Amino acid sequence: MKKVLFFAAALTASLQIYAQKKDSISGKYTLMDEVIIGGVRKSKDVSSELASKLPLKNLENPQVTASVSPQLIKNRNFFTQGEMLKNATGVAPSWAGISPYYSIRGFRTRSSFRNGVNGYVASDMDPANIAQLEVIKGPSAVIFGGGGATMITFGGLINRVTLKPQQTTFADITVMGGSYNLQRATLDINTPLDKDGKVLARLTGAYNYNDTFRDQGFSKTFFLAPSISYKISDDLNIQLDAEILNKTATNNPLYQVALGTAKSADELHLDYYRSFNDNSLTLNNKAVNIYGKVIYRLSENWKSETNLISVNNKTPGDYIRLRLDDNSQNVTRRVYRMYPENITSQQIQQDFVGNFKIGSVKNRLIAGVEYYHYLYGIASKSMNFTKVSAAGTDPENANFNNEYISGQLALKPYGENYKAIQDHYSLYISDVINPLENLSVMLSARINYINNKGTEDLLTATTTGDYTQTAVSPKLGINYQIIPERIALFANYMNGFQPQAPQSVNGQMTNFQPVYGNQWESGVKVSLKKNLLDAVLSYYNIDLTNAVRQNPNDTASYLQDGEQRSKGFEADLESNPMKGLFLHAGFAYNDSKLIVSDALTQGLRPVDAGPKLSGTWYVNYAPQSKALNGFSLGIGGSHYGKDLMINNINGSFYTNPYIVINSVLSFEKTRYVFSLSANNLLNEHYWYGGRGMVTPGTLRQVILSLKLKL
Repeated sequence: MKKVLFFAAALTASLQIYAQKKDSISGKYTLMDEVIIGGVRKSKDVSSELASKLPLKNLENPQVTASVSPQLIKNRNFFTQGEMLKNATGVAPSWAGISPYYSIRGFRTRSSFRNGVNGYVASDMDPANIAQLEVIKGPSAVIFGGGGATMITFGGLINRVTLKPQQTTFADITVMGGSYNLQRATLDINTPLDKDGKVLARLTGAYNYNDTFRDQGFSKTFFLAPSISYKISDDLNIQLDAEILNKTATNNPLYQVALGTAKSADELHLDYYRSFNDNSLTLNNKAVNIYGKVIYRLSENWKSETNLISVNNKTPGDYIRLRLDDNSQNVTRRVYRMYPENITSQQIQQDFVGNFKIGSVKNRLIAGVEYYHYLYGIASKSMNFTKVSAAGTDPENANFNNEYISGQLALKPYGENYKAIQDHYSLYISDVINPLENLSVMLSARINYINNKGTEDLLTATTTGDYTQTAVSPKLGINYQIIPERIALFANYMNGFQPQAPQSVNGQMTNFQPVYGNQWESGVKVSLKKNLLDAVLSYYNIDLTNAVRQNPNDTASYLQDGEQRSKGFEADLESNPMKGLFLHAGFAYNDSKLIVSDALTQGLRPVDAGPKLSGTWYVNYAPQSKALNGFSLGIGGSHYGKDLMINNINGSFYTNPYIVINSVLSFEKTRYVFSLSANNLLNEHYWYGGRGMVTPGTLRQVILSLKLKL
């Protein structure tokens, strides 16, 4: 009944606006078209519109985004999102499980959004249908929702902008081969389905297989992404997309570290090529995500957008953690088998977007309602395998395989078998007004009601931890173009929230309010003529409040007074100073500290905050001479500073700073493109990680590809 009442208001508003359509005044501002990456519009403007869901150019938007642009994607042989994100300013790799994490502005996050709505998958989605990959910086609850099941964190979010059906007919087929038995094939087929071009269809897909430089390990992926757009009339357009993924892989080595003689990953002196794994122990991620969108132009000034999303993920199989024991001299393998892990969600968004004037003041407004249903379920067993020397031979290795592990786990009871359900109901509004032609002011807010129905333990037939919470999230921004369409000063206040489950001690249940993250940010944006320079320089301060911690004076109670601060500076620059030359560079500095925490960590940098310093750069040059027509050469790199895995008053453990260089040489003609690329060109041995675990990075990988444009 609540759902019916919740959306009755949206339907009523839609009908009222529709009834006023005939009375609309001509000559008003037109609404933005659907975002289609075609290489004409600047990638920063595309990111700006998706970040705000409003027709705002980057210079008008007080929020900061970083993007891996279509030009950059075109110039590189990317086949993972992780490689793409090495080109995004302020993003660093974190935990290296089959569901990888990244750190942004001192907080961990994942790649969980697609075209501005939830697009969760247990592993990173194959990038075959990605037109642009963007990072929306800071807490973004007003437009994208709160934390927890909705996958939002306070540092920012990662959003995939996908390819859209086009008016022309084409077919692109790409094949790749490379080091570690890389075998990859992708297709991109587009065609109108009727003579008027009202029904457009596009199909992208990929097959990917690769081994690893280690003694065991592989990954195999099948991916399909069909997309249909049906323009029923000038006012009504319906879009239907799907993403279908089937990925089978061993997980990367995840060494769980402890304080001891070694203070850094390099001091562990582990065998870089050893996996302590077997190719018969795999995880299988199956995902079928469906996206529907209905766009209806209510008048010259208003449109309705309805998003319907269904996400279904199943992940059966084995996840292996390598615990370093005895001062890191020995390794204990712990096997977790999932039967399976299930993650499903359904999301309904109803937005009304307007572009109009009140008197002489221009308004661009979005008002919306949202319902989000999330279910997480898992059944699992686990066991420790015989402890072995980290450096010596493993006499029991022959038994570490699926047959033996299956036999041992069959004798064990389930360690966990439960499901948990959340329902989110939201109302939100954002209005950007122009009191002066070059001055824009953003006023936004969201109210979010969470009904967590608790965790149902299927082993004991009990449900615990149910709660309800309401969160209010404001967002304010101001933007002034000191030189119209060229240089703008901006400032913003942004808020995010994460729901907090009750805690029980000695049978006493304590309820909490949501944890909040509040960001203040200011800076300058530059967009010079002829793409000479596009730049964003910003300083931010994020204060996390209301964190739950155990009472140091009474272990049977909790306090909700924890505080954390994350502040820093970012610079993101992109330039086409001359024909054929493309430059990109980014720098990020982050200073994070636990202000109010427990005695072990208070005043220290939190783990999982990522490195203090990171940077990225890329140069691509295509000679303009007739003799070298079609050739281009690109080279770039990423630097990541020291990253803490353990940090308390007893000591710390960290991954060492490292630099990874990548390069690509390509030759393009009308009907084909040859590319030769090298990831980790200098064969750097490095470690990265998160959640108290470290993983060796991939060594040099040389890739040859051929793209046919039919």
